[in-house]
Amino acid sequence: MIVFDSAPADRRFLAGVLFFCAFASLVSSVWCIHIDDVVNNDAVEYIRAAELFAARNWSGAFNVHQWPFFSALMWITSAALDVDYEVAGYILNTVFFTLAAIFFVLTVHAFGGTSRRMLTIAALVAVLHPSFNEYRAYIIRDAGYLAFYLFALFCLARHSTMPSRATVFGTIVALMLASLFRIEGVVFLLATPLLFVVTRRNTNGHLWKRLSILLVSTVLLAIILGWWLIAPSTQSVSESLPSGPVHVVMSAWAHMSDMVSQKMTVLRSEFLSPYSAEYAWVLFVFAVGMLLLSATFTQLTIPWALFIIGGLWAGIRFEHKSQNRLWLSLVSMHLLILLVFTVIKLFLVARYPLALTITILTLAPFAVDRMFSVSAWRRLSGLRRALITLLIVWGIGESISGLDNVTRAGAIKEAGRWLAAQSHAAELVVTNDRRLAYYAGRHQDLEYVEPSASKILHGLRGGLWPDAAYVALRVRRSDRSTETWILEALGGAPLRIVDSGIGDRVMIYYRP
Repeated sequence: MIVFDSAPADRRFLAGVLFFCAFASLVSSVWCIHIDDVVNNDAVEYIRAAELFAARNWSGAFNVHQWPFFSALMWITSAALDVDYEVAGYILNTVFFTLAAIFFVLTVHAFGGTSRRMLTIAALVAVLHPSFNEYRAYIIRDAGYLAFYLFALFCLARHSTMPSRATVFGTIVALMLASLFRIEGVVFLLATPLLFVVTRRNTNGHLWKRLSILLVSTVLLAIILGWWLIAPSTQSVSESLPSGPVHVVMSAWAHMSDMVSQKMTVLRSEFLSPYSAEYAWVLFVFAVGMLLLSATFTQLTIPWALFIIGGLWAGIRFEHKSQNRLWLSLVSMHLLILLVFTVIKLFLVARYPLALTITILTLAPFAVDRMFSVSAWRRLSGLRRALITLLIVWGIGESISGLDNVTRAGAIKEAGRWLAAQSHAAELVVTNDRRLAYYAGRHQDLEYVEPSASKILHGLRGGLWPDAAYVALRVRRSDRSTETWILEALGGAPLRIVDSGIGDRVMIYYRP
């Protein structure tokens, strides 16, 4: 097949591959949104902030979300296209994920993947890997960050072989745009001097320059991470950062130390006996390491991770040493950011390693290309051929599963819309799901949204929410104990039970 030819790809072939990526990405987004048409929890926050932007309530929008650019973009898109904020969010994410797929292929090309076969493999990774498809039906700012981060990575890869002012300018602008979506963009933007140094093809005689830039980048990284850590709990951080950055950093890292100490105390008291309390640090380090590894491998998927590890073990590298240094530096920085977050929070949201995963995946086309090489395949033993075939089948299965995320929250959407149609706007609804509150038109005031059903039941018994007219509780299908508590507390005759056949159910009660 001509697309798997090892001949160099010309511009026409590259343009065809990019067009395929764009078209396939658009189709994938439409399909994923079609089978999962219930908004995610974060989408409700973005929509709330967008509505406040539309009402010119700037401070309210910033209070809803501390990184509100994506919400502002939803507001602008909604006004420009005359669509609601939910549709605007889906449009933006579709565009950003499409750009991410295109920039991924261009990045692989800039790293030296210039053959037709390698570009074809890169395109297939970009449109089939679960990291690109799992969140297409979500309304999240991560898609915008990922698109501009990959454009910056493309510019850096080009700069490593053909340095120019255009690549420098493109990198800085791309990271500035990425910074509008996630804090990690600010970290990489401040580290651009270090990144440009590692992309130098000849680094002889620049040891002290590299060390000084590394020191400055480390200080800037500490400042921005310090601000990030303390921002949620301090209202005047944005005002004190320019005047006293050292104080902000010291306060933030002291705050982090206190949080770690609290977690150590919990480990000693809840998980360890008095005789083994001194090993709390071992348990803490193990927990952090497992969280980081589990989230990364889950996002990367096991077969693709094994492909890349096997490729590195076999000596697969990029053509230029500067590109290898760049790739390793970016992977290390991503791991450092995730490590800091995991140490503080002791949890990691599944999509947080998304940019790390995509960075690692830029090596995947080179590993698969080596496998497709006839000479390399002939040198493999029968057992290794069988293992590689198994990994290919496994990887295809993982890719298909990324396009088969049918919603299990249909009952939430149906219940919310039923409440919106049955109740008056002044009638308040207590619920344990903010998505239900959104579809019921009660998402602006989250005072009546409590994630814990048991807390809602105790609160109702204690006289909380006296003016609420309805109680709508999401119940997991397998959670019989919670359903029993609800029936005992609110009665065995709910106004309606919404059950879509799969996923959670919703029990709706009317409070006279």
